[in-house]
Amino acid sequence: MKSAILLLGFNRIDYFAKVLASLEKNHAAYEHDLHVYVDGGPDAKQAEIKELIANSKFPEATIVCRANNWGIGRHLIDARRRLFDELGYDRILLLEDDLVLGENYVETVFKISDWASEYDDIGTITAYNINPASVDIQNEQENQLIATNRHFWAYVITKQVWDEVKHIIYAYEQRFLTKSTYTNRAHRRIRWLFMRKWINKPRVTKANCLVPDKCVMPPFPKIPFRIATSQDAITALALWHHGYHRITTRVSRAEYIGIEGYSFSPEVYESQGFNRQNLGDYAHIETPVDFVFADVDEQGKALKPTEYR
Repeated sequence: MKSAILLLGFNRIDYFAKVLASLEKNHAAYEHDLHVYVDGGPDAKQAEIKELIANSKFPEATIVCRANNWGIGRHLIDARRRLFDELGYDRILLLEDDLVLGENYVETVFKISDWASEYDDIGTITAYNINPASVDIQNEQENQLIATNRHFWAYVITKQVWDEVKHIIYAYEQRFLTKSTYTNRAHRRIRWLFMRKWINKPRVTKANCLVPDKCVMPPFPKIPFRIATSQDAITALALWHHGYHRITTRVSRAEYIGIEGYSFSPEVYESQGFNRQNLGDYAHIETPVDFVFADVDEQGKALKPTEYR
């Protein structure tokens, strides 16, 4: 399959440098084309990011710098459009500048993508999870996959999936992101006019499913009060409507470092449990020979994902 890695940047140079350094340690990363998309505007650090790439082990990476500030929503939607619709990649691994990867992260998520290709219901694949279990227990879970509704972290998505869900994402972009800034998007209208319509539509049914019914949980309630209105949330909604699930490794292969950012602060970082991530040595976890889907925990309770957050 023709695959690419998409790395997003803006102005967090210290974060971007750490993520880029972790990507350089992934031997499998050199098997895929690297595209770096950098948002613009007066706060952007485009020259610094271009210099980091030029001095990296990916000097031939394709770099796209926006002429002005698009905001993460349009920036990310357009990058996926470019790679899938125009350049014809079969799948991409999408990375933002705040998740440091373990040295086998790239190999693991693409291998899971191959493994999951026989199922019809897998929309995205990631290898990041906040697992509260002890290190000893996590050592026995390294080949396990679970369903997730958490924020999108360093995920693989295929063109087949994108082609099916993109009409919802493009409609959101056209209606809410082209005539206003991403920061000033119409949250109430997005929730009550756009998202509620798709939340309450009958869900598409897939035939050959990996995720059993007992592990199925919609990302959003039918009444969209105070839910997220980001492009990631719309992507989650589009995947859900079309019968797709998102899966992740039960044991994390990465570390989230985004204490400061567009949607994060030290308080948010701690409230969402990121201060309790990675109990083990995530950086050196090897890619399993095979994977299994975990549908129940150690007490026999269904491993059902939480709502989107």
